[in-house]
Amino acid sequence: MDIIPSSTTSFEQFVVDYIKDLKISGLSELAKVLERIDRSLASQRPKYLRIIKLKPRSILTSIGMLSFKRRYYYDEINHCYLYLLDAFLAIPKRNKLMHDVKIKLIEAASEMSYAKAGRYGSSEDYPVSKSTVYRLIRDSEYIIEDRYALLNNEAAIHVQLDEKFVHVKENKHKKKLYTCTIFKGIRHHGEKRVLQNRTLLANVNLSLLLKRLNLVLKDKYKVSLDDEVYISGDLASYIQHAPDKIRVCKARYVPDKYHIKAALKKSLGLVASDEELNDKDYQEALIKALEGLACDNDARKIKTMLKRNPQCLKVYLNADYEGCSQECMNSHYYCPRFDKIPNVFRLKTLDRLADVINARENGYRLKLGFKRDLYDLPNFELGGLIIEKGRYDIDKTEMGYRTRKLFNSIEYGKWDW
Repeated sequence: MDIIPSSTTSFEQFVVDYIKDLKISGLSELAKVLERIDRSLASQRPKYLRIIKLKPRSILTSIGMLSFKRRYYYDEINHCYLYLLDAFLAIPKRNKLMHDVKIKLIEAASEMSYAKAGRYGSSEDYPVSKSTVYRLIRDSEYIIEDRYALLNNEAAIHVQLDEKFVHVKENKHKKKLYTCTIFKGIRHHGEKRVLQNRTLLANVNLSLLLKRLNLVLKDKYKVSLDDEVYISGDLASYIQHAPDKIRVCKARYVPDKYHIKAALKKSLGLVASDEELNDKDYQEALIKALEGLACDNDARKIKTMLKRNPQCLKVYLNADYEGCSQECMNSHYYCPRFDKIPNVFRLKTLDRLADVINARENGYRLKLGFKRDLYDLPNFELGGLIIEKGRYDIDKTEMGYRTRKLFNSIEYGKWDW
C-alpha cells in the first residue's frame, strides 16, 4: 500500500496537497455541524415559525469557501422572514466574507492595487473582485489600538511635516496628502539612524492633521505646556506657521538642513556650516546675495525667512536637535502605494488607505467595525417550547488550537457570539 500517492513527485507537493485536503475536510465538517444545529433548531422551534424552504449560503473564510444549507422561516406573529440558524449564531445578513478576510483584503489594498489585493488577500481559489475591495475600503470603520509604550529617554520631540501629491478623481490636479512623523530619540545602527518612539500621521485635510497631532502629543507623548517640540520641514508657509496651531505645548519651527543647504548650494554654490548660518554678518551677506535671485523660489523663501526670523537656524547648534527631513518618510511609506501604482483615488479612500499604512508602520493593531445587520432571535417561549443548547460529538483530535476552541463551544453549547 502506497502511503504517498504515486502522482506526488516531491515532499513539498505532498505537504501542499495534504494541507489543502485538511482545509477542505475542515470546512466540510463545519458545514455538517452547522446543518445539524439547524435541524435541531427546526425540531424545537415554536409553532408560529413556519418553514418555507431550505436555502444554501456561502461565506468566504481565510482557508476557503464555507457552504452550508439552512431553513428559511416565516414568523406568523411578527410577519417577517428569517433564518433561525443565522439569528441563533448572529451571522450578519448578506455577509459573504469573514471578518479576518476583510482585514487581510484592506491591509493588502494598502500595499497593492485593488485587483491584486483581491487575488492575494483572500483564499487562493476564490479571488475577490476589485470593486468589493474598494467598497471595503470606502465603507469600513477603523478602530486602531496602540499596543506599545514609548521608550524612556531624555531626547527632544521632533515633528516632521510635508505633503505628498496624489491623483484624485475629484480634482483636475493632484491633491495634497499631508504627512507627519513624530519621533523622540535616534538609535544608531551602523551608518543608519533609526527613529525611536516614532508615529506616522497623514490626512488630506491639514486642519484635521494638526488636531490629530495635538492629541497624539498630549495623550501618547505626555507633553506639558512647558515642554517644547521642534517642527521641521521645508520652507512652505503652512509648515512655518504650524507651531501656531500647537496648543498642548510650546513649538518651534526649524527649517530642515537638507532644504536650506541644498538650496544655497544650488543657487549660490555655497556649502555653509551650521556655525556660519548662525553668524549675523554671514546672514546679512547671504541676504544681499539672495536678493539678486528673484526668480529662484527657494532663494526667495530663504531670504524672507532670514529677514523675519533669523533665530530659527540657531537650533542647528543645539545638541538635542536631530537634523531631519520628511521627504525620506514619504518615499519609504507612501510612495510605494500612491506613486508607483498608477491609480487614481477618491479623497475618502485616500485617507483610509493612509490610515492603514500608518497603523501598520506604527505597530498598531487594526480592528475594523462593519455594520452588523442581524436577524432578531424569536421568542421561543411564545410557542410553548424553550430551546436548550444541545451537545454535539465532534472529533477534534487533529484540529488546531483556534479551530478546536470554536468546536468546543459548539459541542458544549457555550455560545459567546
